[in-house]
Amino acid sequence: MKFDFYLSEMSVSDKHGGGLTLQRILGADLNDIDHFVHVNRFAMDLHVKDGLSGQSHDLLSIWESDWVRRLIGRSRASRMSKRLGMIKLHANSAAKKMAAIFKDKQELTGLVCPQGANAIFTLEALKKIKQVKYITWVMDDHLVRYENDAWHYPGGTETVFAKHLREAEHVFVISPAMQAFYKERFGVESTVLFGSSGTVEQGASSKKMSGPLKIGYFGAVAAWQRDALKAVALALNGTDTQLFIYSGVERLPDDILLDGVHFKGSVAPDKVLAEMKNYDAVLLPISFQQKIRNMSQFNIATKMSEYLACGVPVLAVGPPYSTMIHYLNGHQAAITVASDKENDIRDGFKLLRNAQYVAELLKNAQKLVADEVGSGPMRRVWASVVNG
Repeated sequence: MKFDFYLSEMSVSDKHGGGLTLQRILGADLNDIDHFVHVNRFAMDLHVKDGLSGQSHDLLSIWESDWVRRLIGRSRASRMSKRLGMIKLHANSAAKKMAAIFKDKQELTGLVCPQGANAIFTLEALKKIKQVKYITWVMDDHLVRYENDAWHYPGGTETVFAKHLREAEHVFVISPAMQAFYKERFGVESTVLFGSSGTVEQGASSKKMSGPLKIGYFGAVAAWQRDALKAVALALNGTDTQLFIYSGVERLPDDILLDGVHFKGSVAPDKVLAEMKNYDAVLLPISFQQKIRNMSQFNIATKMSEYLACGVPVLAVGPPYSTMIHYLNGHQAAITVASDKENDIRDGFKLLRNAQYVAELLKNAQKLVADEVGSGPMRRVWASVVNG
């Protein structure tokens, strides 16, 4: 299927999971997209991959421009850009610019990857100017928030988002949890499609039964990982387990850089797999914070699939409602700790010494990559929709 445009707050970048997911699953189908339209500063800060810049359009609001950010400060500019009135004004402006790009076409086809209100409202504004057929793929729902034991959308957004989902030719979602939520909340059917892994690696036939355990973490140290990383760091105390963190941050926060934690800096993408295989396990930290429960409960990180394929056992630490905890538990493909308590995490360390248990986990992980989370299976899910 050929698309006139791709519309999102994020770019098809090598610098973040969503961009890698698009590249791995669409593959050559990226060449069937004529224009890549970005309506948020995030896409500009993590720029589009080489080869697509000539087809890219950064249609940012005035509040995200460099000169306004310098004039009134980034924090104030960011707050202004998130006001619903400003989002609507920006959407109308961006839609007119998109219509001008396609001035000779009355009916457009698009792939939309909305992460928030910008892409959703821009598409609604474009629909008032042109006929649009689109597939939507929700990798992150940054609008919804869990407050007072219930899910809430900001005022003025839920109805528009529901319309966006219901009018799509097809809806892809990032996890089974998101699929179930949208079905219950909006009555929308969808297909699960999340970040794929590469080729499965064979795991070691036996694991370390004595001596220090070395656990590696490869990824960001941001809100979605930080408190879980801190919990693991605290649990190292009094054990013979060491945590080695590879990340692009300049330095680790002091509450994570504790005894037993070693910061290794960044590692080149083509070297990550080789580094992973130097460890007895790889760590998948998932935040316990309620303020970002929308990420933990609904999002499957690209890193999960990469870990499953690396041939090293996965230790996942996150809240019991996490979709990744549920997914890994359901397939018995990782050691999961649905708690941030030190003793519970230490019990997870102990399981890494159970050679028979770890061997079974690795076997299940290899099968899962071959059947579901590898690039091949995920591409087939994509193709069955767009070429079906």
